[in-house]
Amino acid sequence: MDDRVEHYAGLFEDAGDYYLDGLTVLVVRGTTVSEVVETLGAVPMAEVPAHEWESDELLWSTYQLVAIEGGVLAIEGSGYADPPNAVLQSLAVGGRASAVVRDNIKAHSRFGCAKDGELVFDCDEYVYLEDRSEVPDELCELFDLAWVDLQEDEFDPEVDDPTAVGLAMAEVITGLRLTAEDATRLQEDDATVVAVRTMQYAEEWDQARAID
Repeated sequence: MDDRVEHYAGLFEDAGDYYLDGLTVLVVRGTTVSEVVETLGAVPMAEVPAHEWESDELLWSTYQLVAIEGGVLAIEGSGYADPPNAVLQSLAVGGRASAVVRDNIKAHSRFGCAKDGELVFDCDEYVYLEDRSEVPDELCELFDLAWVDLQEDEFDPEVDDPTAVGLAMAEVITGLRLTAEDATRLQEDDATVVAVRTMQYAEEWDQARAID
């Protein structure tokens, strides 16, 4: 296993269990927690009506955010409140960079990233990406560790954990190496805790398909 992937494979195990039915990790270089909260469209937990929290539908998810050296780390535990690409791009304006890694109960492993306001790469199920040429050169080595080539008659099922690989790719894009201390701080009292609407990425994706 690549040393970078191995580092991230144990990161959240060492710092506590963040998984509910899924996991979203957002890393942004060169910004503040308040800017990320605003760009996500997040609201204070108390502003969400009780009946929306109690709904059978998953309407909201809880984000935890902390400032880390060089930027911001944010996380949520449903895997359905990952930011749409428009948010990734907004977070990356002015020479900044952003990356999102998401896994949900359906085992849909997303990786998306942006630099300087431009989307660099995004795939809802990057493990099964059909056209490998879409992957930026700087990510190919790591990407291949989790990729399943569906064009092959036989494929090697012994691929690396897509979340760990995604976090390693996020480090390449943002230049920010997450630590166990960073992850642990998400559970501490100084972490910012807010609510974010779910399914925004899926809605953006559906709108894009409708236009096409």
